[in-house]
Amino acid sequence: MSVLQGVRTFPGPGEACDLKSPISARLREPLTEARFQQLFGGEEQEPEVLPEPLLPRLCRLWRLRARACSAPGAWRLLQARLPPLYWLPHYRWRAWLLGDAVAGVTVGIVHVPQGMAFALLTSVPPVVGLYTSFFPVLIYSLLGTGRHLSTGTFAILSLMTGSAVERLVPEPLGGNLSGIEREQLDAQRVGAAASVAFGSGALMLAMFALQLGTLSTFLSEPVVKALTSGAALHVLLSQLPSLLGLSLPRQIGCFSLFKTLAAVLTALPRSSAAELTISALSLALLVPVKELNVRFRDRLPTRIPGEVVMVLLASVLCFTSSLDTRYNVQIVGLLPGGFPQPVLPNLAEVPGILADSLPIALVTFAVSASLASIYADKYSYTVDFNQELLAHGVSNLISSLFSCFPNSATLATTSLLVDAGGNTQLAGLFSCTVVLSVLLWLGPFFYYLPKAVLACINISSMRQMFFQMQELPQLWRISRVDFLLQVPGLCILSYPTPLYFGTRGQFRHILEWHLGLGKGGKATTNLDGPPDRVAEPVRVVVLDFSGVIFADAAGAREVVQLASRCQDAGIHLLLAQCSASVLGTLTRAGLLDRVTPEQLYVSVQDAAAHALERLEVTDPKICTVWV
Repeated sequence: MSVLQGVRTFPGPGEACDLKSPISARLREPLTEARFQQLFGGEEQEPEVLPEPLLPRLCRLWRLRARACSAPGAWRLLQARLPPLYWLPHYRWRAWLLGDAVAGVTVGIVHVPQGMAFALLTSVPPVVGLYTSFFPVLIYSLLGTGRHLSTGTFAILSLMTGSAVERLVPEPLGGNLSGIEREQLDAQRVGAAASVAFGSGALMLAMFALQLGTLSTFLSEPVVKALTSGAALHVLLSQLPSLLGLSLPRQIGCFSLFKTLAAVLTALPRSSAAELTISALSLALLVPVKELNVRFRDRLPTRIPGEVVMVLLASVLCFTSSLDTRYNVQIVGLLPGGFPQPVLPNLAEVPGILADSLPIALVTFAVSASLASIYADKYSYTVDFNQELLAHGVSNLISSLFSCFPNSATLATTSLLVDAGGNTQLAGLFSCTVVLSVLLWLGPFFYYLPKAVLACINISSMRQMFFQMQELPQLWRISRVDFLLQVPGLCILSYPTPLYFGTRGQFRHILEWHLGLGKGGKATTNLDGPPDRVAEPVRVVVLDFSGVIFADAAGAREVVQLASRCQDAGIHLLLAQCSASVLGTLTRAGLLDRVTPEQLYVSVQDAAAHALERLEVTDPKICTVWV
């Protein structure tokens, strides 16, 4: 008490409390900033600055940002927008040049007949397909980041564009047009196709400005395969009139697929025997050659150019036998030499064709991004998807000035480029050289080429897409819940929430339902389960724990009990993408007493590959795993 008697609660006037004393510190008055500066010192208070006017302040900020943009930063930005500035100084000339040259020339040779064939799908003259095989390839080589991507004419885009062209510039009802009227109709259709390309390019540039390249993460393989498989059917039916020598207008609108089939069946008695024979012989050569190229790709020094051989043989046969005059076989005719004059598409039509340009832009980005990511992962490099939007947008926009129709990366020529040894975008320049030589000098050699051969090239190029339809029964067996796979005997489950005492019951119910585990721990044939549970019980299950960010003791014990039940039921359990904290909790709960470290995987893909190997699944058509 004697100590506290000498202490006042608040200091008197003009007195300062001893802040170093613990007791007085508890009883001192509130400390203001001015008092703090007086006691402990500090920097002198700066005088109050008046608000700066808006315009000078913006100018000052702009000067600061301009000074912050250093020369190295500007160079990196320029390299990002012009990729050759980055990869060309690091180009391995001795190791890559020969492969790029061979691959580029090979792809260029295929571009010639394929470009003319896809022009028929677009309802424009064949020479426009050559333009579209030159300008876009050249532009993408300068702006694209996909080293193994081959761009140009693509059947799906050609079919979509052709439907728009037929609607905008329909064929006259009579069908009997003079030479001048046919030229005018073709010119109008070329203009319509170029307007669609201009609109799709402008939309992709807008997507680039909005940095929408991240949309590539939402492109799933089943969606792309469903799109290409459906397009393959449309391509097949749209080419039937050319295969049979029938002059039929293209059907547009709803149910056009069935309308085309009905029109072909109705006009089947009027088929041309000569063109039907040409089509049969062409398919008899093209299909086996493509099969040989696929089956013996590792043994063949280079791909067998079946399309080129077929074009040469058909042209010689038609010329020597005068099939065009004797049997009215439709031929390509004269290809104009040189390049078209650059013409700005009719901008007044662009708002009206945006409904056609938007899906074409989305398909272009979807297919190109999917192909680019596949080969980037395979060869360990990165792809800038925003730059891809810029590359394809500029490619479609500029090429539309030269009468080109929409273009994108192509499945067939990309695979051919890789198989032929292509390494970088430089292969595109060699491909452009081949197409350029045809446009300048070799065009007259294709005068007698039958259009039926081009239709056969279109159909044979869809071979891989037709085979994708064999996966439809497997996709049908996939559960409506998005995280279930049904390769027979394999189940991949992705649990997207934390695993704790509140969710363990749901977790147990989901696993029991999908794995057919009864209450006794044995696998049962539950008729209420997934469709093919009775036919093929689950033998391997992969748990994708990438979405499990937390697990408590109750949840961990549930996983251990699941591992024990799977072991008793003869189901091989694999755990993938489990975080370190969750794995530590599972380990402390005794998980490693039920599974071995070999059953823990970093990625779902590695776990699925092990599962397929355990199931002895060797057919590549069912080795694709969707999660």
